[in-house]
Amino acid sequence: MTQEMLDRLIGAAPPSTVDLDAVIVRTRRKQRFRRAAASGAAALAVVAVVAGVTLTGGGEHRADPVVQPPAATPSPAAPVSLIEEDTPAGRERTLGRLRVALEAATEKHAAGTKWIYMPDVPGEKRDPDGHPRMWLDKDPVSFEGRSGITGQGRKGGLYVSLRPAGCSGGRSCRPLYECAGAGVPVCSATRTGDGLTLVHYVDEPGKGWVFYGADVLLRDGEHALALSAVNYFGGDGSPAVAPVPVLTRAQVDAIATDVALALSE
Repeated sequence: MTQEMLDRLIGAAPPSTVDLDAVIVRTRRKQRFRRAAASGAAALAVVAVVAGVTLTGGGEHRADPVVQPPAATPSPAAPVSLIEEDTPAGRERTLGRLRVALEAATEKHAAGTKWIYMPDVPGEKRDPDGHPRMWLDKDPVSFEGRSGITGQGRKGGLYVSLRPAGCSGGRSCRPLYECAGAGVPVCSATRTGDGLTLVHYVDEPGKGWVFYGADVLLRDGEHALALSAVNYFGGDGSPAVAPVPVLTRAQVDAIATDVALALSE
């Protein structure tokens, strides 16, 4: 059957009610919308990626910064002792330090006081004025000094001794002065402003003698420094030459404390 015969049997086709031009326009419009939507989505994806890169530092995984613990506070340094007892050269250095510290502290707390030669035994060789006489004892090792001093219109004597005070291990020593049983009229123990143990006392053994004493435990806890101002001039047993020593009790305490500190720094 030919197309012409079919057309005659079916009849002429009714006029189309579909606006083909409008369909074409709508189709093209949808295509443009899809392309625009796809482009917008791609742009948003790019923005998100860029933002992610910015926030995460380029997209690389970075370890969290290591938080360092606070630095430990260093422990206070242990006191350094300037007392050398083991060699002859070290003992001589220590004796020199003791003399220098004694002179400096006396100048500081008793300005105007002068060092003068004070005989110990009759006929001994006279030492020059200006410095205390210093020497070493061996058992136990101790560092000794004595001198005459003048001031306030008086003269008298001054003695210093730096010695072992810790008696551990059978070591020869002389412990810190103890008030109990000392038999002196005035005696007390205290703490200095620098934390040193200080025992100070007044002794009046008779014959008009008056002694102002101070005994200080050094920071190492193993040595003590004794300072004694007396109102006699000469060797032991010499008669009193003034009612009281040249130095006051407060001056004796201050000088002894400064010397002990100087040998502990």
